[in-house]
Amino acid sequence: MIVNESVLSLGITLLVLFFAGFLGAKINQSLVAIFIVVGIILQNIFPVTIITEFIAKLGIIFMLFMFGLEFSVGSLIKSKRKLFNAGMYDILFNFPVGLILGWFLGYDLIQSILLAGIIYVTSSVIVAKSIIDLKRSANPETEYILNVLIFEDMFIAVFLAFFTGIVNYGSMDAKSAFFVLLKTTAFFTFFIILSRTSKKFIDKIIDVEHTELFVILILSIIVLSAGVASTIGLSEAIGAFLAGLLLSETKQRHRISEAIKPFQQFSTAIFFVAFGMSIDYMHLGSLVPIGIIIFIISSFSKIICGYFIGKKYDLNKRAGLRLGFSLVPRGEFSIILAGAITMNSHAYPLKSLTGIYVLLSAILGSIMMKESEWFIKWLTERKDRKIKQMSAHL
Repeated sequence: MIVNESVLSLGITLLVLFFAGFLGAKINQSLVAIFIVVGIILQNIFPVTIITEFIAKLGIIFMLFMFGLEFSVGSLIKSKRKLFNAGMYDILFNFPVGLILGWFLGYDLIQSILLAGIIYVTSSVIVAKSIIDLKRSANPETEYILNVLIFEDMFIAVFLAFFTGIVNYGSMDAKSAFFVLLKTTAFFTFFIILSRTSKKFIDKIIDVEHTELFVILILSIIVLSAGVASTIGLSEAIGAFLAGLLLSETKQRHRISEAIKPFQQFSTAIFFVAFGMSIDYMHLGSLVPIGIIIFIISSFSKIICGYFIGKKYDLNKRAGLRLGFSLVPRGEFSIILAGAITMNSHAYPLKSLTGIYVLLSAILGSIMMKESEWFIKWLTERKDRKIKQMSAHL
């Protein structure tokens, strides 16, 4: 009976998702934000079921796998200098913002570090889609936007592995931090060495002509990698990410992507809905002002960061500011961090606060990116007016 009710609620959820997503696509709005709102609304109708929770967990696993699949260790090594420099600017400008805000909100060190990660990471999905929709692929700043996104995704993957290990270990003293770092480094190193040294062998193993057997084999690699990561105290998502990184060097990369994409799209949508259903909407009203303040501060830091990255690589002022505006939207990784590690015992529940923050930044960030030329024109004209006024006084 419980299973039947779970299946029925899942069917209703999918139908509501379709209509909400269809409407969102019509008004060119982020599906991440829409799915979270659907979850917040549906929690009043029925609770999160065991089936929904399981699919949501698969959503994280498949999402991280697809991220890993998009990377190539070889190409990352080739463009390492630009990628590293742009990424370091981004992390130095934006990660401390979350730490400081966490301190002001009264969070402890672990909660503040988690908030820093949530605030720091830009939504690769929203930004990449916006670049394509706005036809900005050939813009001079786009290369550096992508470098920042790649660095962030790689950093957050390591951050999630390390942070989950710390939480599972139960403390954050020097000994536990060193142990988790050692374990995380060993796990990453194993997969990276395997991907660089066993490419031909892996190609032979996964070269399965039968489509159904091919899908089963790839799913087994993903789930086993996730399971091993979980067994040693890391996040399942990291095992999936490294499985994607392992298979990204193979000849079957495109075929793997096409085979797994339907699983990923379905389970990811359920993950965002489940996250929305887990948000305590009773706290939303009191948290909205805090969410707005965090959004304003973090957006400003991203815009300034983009401007300085542009300056570093001799982009003009407009291109640098466009770069900054393009880094404002937050989404999938912020939700993954908040959803993967539950820390809602505080007066400002992180999960609910993250929900508000992501809704604001996904919706308003997309608008800011789209209307960046208008914002830049307004900013430059305002600055010119001030200069003229100062000249007139002199």
